[in-house]
Amino acid sequence: MNLIEIDAGLGKEDVFQKVEDFLTVKGFRISKIDQTRPWGGFFVLEENQIREFRAMFFEDVDLSEEQLKLKLSPKFLLVAPGNRLSWQYHFRRAELWKLINGESGIVRSETDELGDLEKMELNKTVSLKQGERHRLVGLDTWGIVAEIWMHVDPENPSNEEDIVRLEDDYSRK
Repeated sequence: MNLIEIDAGLGKEDVFQKVEDFLTVKGFRISKIDQTRPWGGFFVLEENQIREFRAMFFEDVDLSEEQLKLKLSPKFLLVAPGNRLSWQYHFRRAELWKLINGESGIVRSETDELGDLEKMELNKTVSLKQGERHRLVGLDTWGIVAEIWMHVDPENPSNEEDIVRLEDDYSRK
């Protein structure tokens, strides 16, 4: 079941407003909104709400007290229909994704060669290992994916620069 009512054909600004309204009603505090990405954008929640975020979206994932104290960067990725993120991987983090609304696909591989597109299942956690190549793909409707970062080295946590783009539709490096 979709958590947010998003009508087909809504523009980017309206979709972002719907997500912002949903998060506000649920009591989440937003630390960053980025609508500038060519594929869509994202919301980052305040780090101190990781327990509430986990309870609502990742209740099926066991996280230790030590893990919950790390910066897990709770966020939502919004991918527009027909768009896709970079074919990428990370050195310092693994990721947990869960499609909470709409439709999205994922491409993943252990090597630089693209794997097959798999349709994501609503409300099913996807675990991406550190170094695993991956790409989020927008299908026929806006896809909204909850995400948590799992740092490989707590002494050297990941950040937005920890990304190796192997292929990018928008010529980003």
